[in-house]
Amino acid sequence: MTAGPTRTFLVLVCFLVLPPLALSQAPVKFDFDIGTPTLVVSQTNTPFSQTVGGLTAQFSSPTGGAFGIQSDASTGWRMSQFSGKYLYDNDLDRSTLSIRFSGSITALSLVFATADFQIEVPSNIQMTAWLDANTGTPVGQVTTHGAYAGDTMPMGTLTFNSGGRPFNLVELIVPFQTRGATTFFLDNITVTPVSAFASVSAASFAQGAGLAPGMIAAGYGRNLTTSLGAAPPGLPLPTALGGVAVRLRDSAGTERPCPLWFVSPEQINYYIPDGTITGLATVSVLNQNQVVVTSQLQIDSVSPGLFSMNNSGQGPAAALAVLAKADASQTWQYVFTSACVPGNCPLTPLDLGTATDKLYLQIYGTGIRGRTSLAAVSATVGGVAAPVEFAGPVEGLTGLDQVNILVPRSLAGLGEVDVTLTVDGKLSNTVKVNIK
Repeated sequence: MTAGPTRTFLVLVCFLVLPPLALSQAPVKFDFDIGTPTLVVSQTNTPFSQTVGGLTAQFSSPTGGAFGIQSDASTGWRMSQFSGKYLYDNDLDRSTLSIRFSGSITALSLVFATADFQIEVPSNIQMTAWLDANTGTPVGQVTTHGAYAGDTMPMGTLTFNSGGRPFNLVELIVPFQTRGATTFFLDNITVTPVSAFASVSAASFAQGAGLAPGMIAAGYGRNLTTSLGAAPPGLPLPTALGGVAVRLRDSAGTERPCPLWFVSPEQINYYIPDGTITGLATVSVLNQNQVVVTSQLQIDSVSPGLFSMNNSGQGPAAALAVLAKADASQTWQYVFTSACVPGNCPLTPLDLGTATDKLYLQIYGTGIRGRTSLAAVSATVGGVAAPVEFAGPVEGLTGLDQVNILVPRSLAGLGEVDVTLTVDGKLSNTVKVNIK
């Protein structure tokens, strides 16, 4: 198994339709100090807005409450976790604060205090996250309370993570209670925005990882197009589908069209063109020759990702098992059963054969072909180092790479085990096989 690929792996049409994914950018922090937001006055009533890092937060009160910008110097109260000025409910009337963001977010944290005024039990503060104001769909809710720690008021940190589900509206209130405060203070509101168009490996889905020339990418956004489109069978792949195109400008300033497999309103699967120079690149989505969205991505020489039959970068490997006999004959099988469907894909126990037989995994991925040498590619199966005898592109299948791994006989009887790959020092995602 030291030569190239020996079989065409037709099952890997799985990378054409991938699961929805909300991908995040670097966190953005809103506070109320001079110089960071556009708001510079010491006190105001809602509504008002601030823009940081291209994201706007609009503050208002659906109950008509007045929120002002205060400071320790103006109130005489000490809140050590705040940084300078902070947002304060002026009305002392259990006002609700709404914060609407100009783009979707997936996580939020903030520092708060409640005005308990010598009441023994610190008051709760409650935050509800909403999909958006139009649908009125709640994404989640969190309630917490602060603690006295040398400050005038009890202070705490409220955090919420939606698990990837985007939202753009939050509401905060001190819920009714027989004892406790009716007002609150906020500062250092940190949110995690959803990228306008974020690209990941179509195999691993690893967020934050770079991509590589010659690999299959999945890009996620919103309102990219109004229809679905898929490339017809055969090569070459088209560079436009239904009027939608993707262009990539590399760090050297060279712009290339990206071949396409699939386009939809929220997902585009595309190929990182050969010859793309490493470094920070710009990718643009066009519809009818008009730019819809532009974002940046990191291009590395390799970005190893292994396909899974769950279409998630986890679980059963998208792979064949080849049993090579001493007489040079071979038999092969898929590493999963015929009942395999994404999300429920039983593994087939793989027999290592007799003492003179050799069992190979032909495992499929992308972002591997740019390796510096075969010696720079290593694998583990069940935590045991496994020899890699081939790592390179599959002829006739754009962007698809294959790695041939010899399964150590010491793994006999272990059952389900993990498989990982390291290419030029970069670790892949983990997939699974079953060793009988």
